[in-house]
Amino acid sequence: MAGSGRRGPGLAARQAAAWEVSESEPENEPEPCGPGAAPAAAGSPPAAGPAGRPRRRRAPGEAAAGRRERERRKEQQALEKRRRREAAAAWRLLRPERCLRLMEVCADPGLLKDPGSDAWVKVLSSLDCKCSFEPQAIPCSITWRRNMPSTLSTPDGPMVKTEEEKEVLVLVEPEDFLKRLFSLTQSFVNALSASQPDLNQVLPLAGLEGSSTKTYSLAVVGLDAYRRCNQEQRRQRALSPGKQSPSSQPGPELAMTQEEILEALVVLQLWGNIEVLFLDTWQEFGQHVSALTKAIAKRPYKRQLESQELPFCTAGAWASGVRVEKDGTGLWQVWKRQIQQFNRVSPATAAAIAEAYPSPSLLLQAYEECSTEDEKRLLLSDIPVKSDVSGKDRRVGPDLSRRIYLFMVSTDPDLVLDLST
Repeated sequence: MAGSGRRGPGLAARQAAAWEVSESEPENEPEPCGPGAAPAAAGSPPAAGPAGRPRRRRAPGEAAAGRRERERRKEQQALEKRRRREAAAAWRLLRPERCLRLMEVCADPGLLKDPGSDAWVKVLSSLDCKCSFEPQAIPCSITWRRNMPSTLSTPDGPMVKTEEEKEVLVLVEPEDFLKRLFSLTQSFVNALSASQPDLNQVLPLAGLEGSSTKTYSLAVVGLDAYRRCNQEQRRQRALSPGKQSPSSQPGPELAMTQEEILEALVVLQLWGNIEVLFLDTWQEFGQHVSALTKAIAKRPYKRQLESQELPFCTAGAWASGVRVEKDGTGLWQVWKRQIQQFNRVSPATAAAIAEAYPSPSLLLQAYEECSTEDEKRLLLSDIPVKSDVSGKDRRVGPDLSRRIYLFMVSTDPDLVLDLST
């Protein structure tokens, strides 16, 4: 007890001293940071942070500058995203399966005067494009327009940008064509050897605006039939000379030989870059217009592919390959694309073979079941192939059947499969 009494006063004194020190040095309480916080006194030191570090005071306008920079970055990212979205939408419109819908074939009403014009109009109407009849700068000609919808939306709907294509196809009657060729031959025969022939005799382009930027071609339907008919008429007139009249005498253009016609065509090609196409029927004329329309429609897509760094490596599913799952999903697509690696094999042909024999092992089993070598070579030749363009069924054919057979069974690494190479 005595010892405890002696320790009591000293402990009390020490506690009192500690209390006095704690009252003389008050604790630093965190300053309020809300909107109602009182401003710090001028000249006071900066408040300490959670770890005892002093807080950095922001310069006037620094917070607003930071907000503006973040807003600018957001706007730039949104603009870049919008540009990529518009470029992707424009690229989808130019793909081969959709580009034909953007085309418009503009034909001169004079093309409808011939009784056989219904045949080529019927062929043209089967295309997935717009066809209009309006007067052209050159009579009986056909031009093309591309109607590109803008990716930017407007209150009135999407804007359409119309682009004139450079191709111009002019239909010329056989009689008129021979007269023009004869005038052309006379012009460069009578002119000096160093002078340029007058191509306006064949295609008058002197007063046309923008003719230098166009590519012209001529189409003549039924020239051979017309020449044979006139030869028969001359033969009949030679048998009955008394019945001839001055108006029935043939013109000098009918006396042109095949060599003279070919020479005039060479002049048109070299001096005017004018190509002449000879067709027998209006059906062939329609098929030519249809093929030319498809080629013009696909031109921007092909130009875009050629501008890429590796044009032969296209982006998409073909370049990235086929994903094969653990359950075997995708193996059929891999087999089909392996068949498509052969030269001159379309996707439709490869799909037809893969549907008949869904795997290489099944095809090898079919070869083993064949009794003769010829039967093995022709195993795939009669498989029908559905064409997406013409709609007519065709066959795989003996050549491709032979190449696939040799590839599957041959052990010669130097064997050439394609005989046409």
